[in-house]
Amino acid sequence: MCRRLQVRIFYKWCNHGVTYPDEIVQCYGDNCIFSPNHPPTCTGDACKRRCWHYRPFPQQHSLEKQEYCPNCANA
Repeated sequence: MCRRLQVRIFYKWCNHGVTYPDEIVQCYGDNCIFSPNHPPTCTGDACKRRCWHYRPFPQQHSLEKQEYCPNCANA
Protein backbone atom coordinates (compact mmCIF):
# COMPACT_ATOMS: atom_id res chain seq x y z
CA MET A 1 0.00 0.00 0.00
CA CYS A 2 1.16 3.52 -0.71
CA ARG A 3 2.40 5.50 2.26
CA ARG A 4 3.96 8.79 3.30
CA LEU A 5 7.55 9.13 4.45
CA GLN A 6 8.59 11.84 6.93
CA VAL A 7 12.31 12.62 7.31
CA ARG A 8 13.94 14.82 9.95
CA ILE A 9 17.69 15.40 9.98
CA PHE A 10 19.49 16.64 13.09
CA TYR A 11 22.76 18.45 12.36
CA LYS A 12 25.17 17.93 15.26
CA TRP A 13 27.62 20.80 14.60
CA CYS A 14 24.98 23.52 14.94
CA ASN A 15 22.27 21.62 16.90
CA HIS A 16 19.59 22.42 14.33
CA GLY A 17 16.95 20.05 13.04
CA VAL A 18 15.41 20.22 9.59
CA THR A 19 12.12 18.50 8.74
CA TYR A 20 11.73 17.81 5.06
CA PRO A 21 8.37 17.72 3.22
CA ASP A 22 6.52 14.42 3.21
CA GLU A 23 7.27 12.10 0.32
CA ILE A 24 4.76 9.68 -1.16
CA VAL A 25 6.15 6.16 -1.52
CA GLN A 26 4.26 4.36 -4.28
CA CYS A 27 3.54 0.64 -3.89
CA TYR A 28 2.53 0.07 -7.55
CA GLY A 29 0.02 -2.57 -6.43
CA ASP A 30 -3.23 -2.99 -8.29
CA ASN A 31 -5.22 -3.31 -5.05
CA CYS A 32 -4.35 0.17 -3.67
CA ILE A 33 -6.53 3.06 -4.82
CA PHE A 34 -3.61 5.51 -4.44
CA SER A 35 -1.34 3.46 -6.71
CA PRO A 36 -0.83 4.44 -10.36
CA ASN A 37 -1.48 0.75 -11.22
CA HIS A 38 -5.00 0.70 -9.74
CA PRO A 39 -7.31 -0.08 -12.66
CA PRO A 40 -9.84 2.64 -13.48
CA THR A 41 -12.52 -0.04 -13.92
CA CYS A 42 -12.22 -1.12 -10.27
CA THR A 43 -15.09 0.74 -8.58
CA GLY A 44 -18.01 0.27 -6.25
CA ASP A 45 -18.50 -2.43 -3.64
CA ALA A 46 -16.05 -4.85 -5.27
CA CYS A 47 -13.31 -2.22 -5.00
CA LYS A 48 -14.20 -1.51 -1.37
CA ARG A 49 -13.87 -5.20 -0.50
CA ARG A 50 -10.68 -5.82 -2.48
CA CYS A 51 -8.63 -2.64 -2.37
CA TRP A 52 -6.91 -0.46 0.24
CA HIS A 53 -8.82 2.80 0.75
CA TYR A 54 -6.63 4.47 3.34
CA ARG A 55 -2.99 5.25 3.92
CA PRO A 56 -1.35 4.00 7.11
CA PHE A 57 0.47 6.32 9.48
CA PRO A 58 3.57 7.79 7.87
CA GLN A 59 6.94 6.14 8.25
CA GLN A 60 9.17 8.46 10.27
CA HIS A 61 12.93 8.55 9.93
CA SER A 62 15.34 10.63 12.00
CA LEU A 63 18.94 10.97 10.94
CA GLU A 64 21.94 12.63 12.56
CA LYS A 65 24.70 14.19 10.51
CA GLN A 66 28.08 15.44 11.70
CA GLU A 67 27.89 18.70 9.76
CA TYR A 68 26.19 22.09 9.69
CA CYS A 69 22.60 22.48 8.55
CA PRO A 70 22.07 24.00 5.09
CA ASN A 71 21.26 27.45 6.56
CA CYS A 72 24.37 27.56 8.76
CA ALA A 73 26.56 26.17 5.96
CA ASN A 74 25.44 29.03 3.67
CA ALA A 75 26.10 31.67 6.35
